Amino acid sequence: MNILGLQISEKIYLPIIVIIVVLIFNIFLNSIVTKKIKINQKLSKHEQRSRKTVILLVKNSIKVVTIIISVLIILQIFGVNTTALVAGVGAASLVIGLAFQDLLKDFLVGAAIILESQFAIGEIVEINGFKGEVIGLSLKSTRIKSSNGEVCIISNRTISKVTNYSLSDSLVAVNIGVSYDTDLKKVESVLSELCIKLNDEIKEIKSDVILDGIDSLGDSAVIFRLSCNCSAKNVAVVKRRILKEIKVALDKNKINIPFPQIEVRYEK
Repeated sequence: MNILGLQISEKIYLPIIVIIVVLIFNIFLNSIVTKKIKINQKLSKHEQRSRKTVILLVKNSIKVVTIIISVLIILQIFGVNTTALVAGVGAASLVIGLAFQDLLKDFLVGAAIILESQFAIGEIVEINGFKGEVIGLSLKSTRIKSSNGEVCIISNRTISKVTNYSLSDSLVAVNIGVSYDTDLKKVESVLSELCIKLNDEIKEIKSDVILDGIDSLGDSAVIFRLSCNCSAKNVAVVKRRILKEIKVALDKNKINIPFPQIEVRYEK
């Protein structure tokens, strides 16, 4: 190619053209994926998260494939026999497949997790006894972050049991004990009024806080129970808020929360 009297080799401008075309093609494919896999408010939260995860993985796959194709084209421009190279890679893939059987199992299980929408990024799950929020999901592994901050990286092939807490709302049950000599009707009245207050103030709840009544008779206290529903991610936040407000309400109305008592008898 001759530009302003300068002769430019095709080995210089053709790779640039290939890279530009591949970038445009990559953007085009990504836009198609985004349009085809639609995310709207009518879908459930789980379905929205699942689709976002699928979009991320498909875009990453497109990126890898387009990079491989562009590299092969550029190598061919520089005179490399890419046909023989691809054939060699195909022959070596059998050996590689045998050497990396575990990696292949990870990919297959990862694909099944994504296709079956077992869980998605942002959901609260328990996998193989470890509970936390899914912060990473790929064909190779799954990353889970616990409420204490630990991050567990789990190879997909080892996933044997999954409990997804985000598929439905979680129950928050709070038990509070009052002494046996307390006026139970007064306690019910205070807690009922508190429920109305909590329903207006706690935005994270999905259903009203209700007074279930007496849950059990303990060794030194009558146990009342309050309950409501919220997302799995907000269980701890809602429970702490309810406990705090219960303590404030009982103190305000001079209702005692008894300490454990031990009766000791001396025999002569």
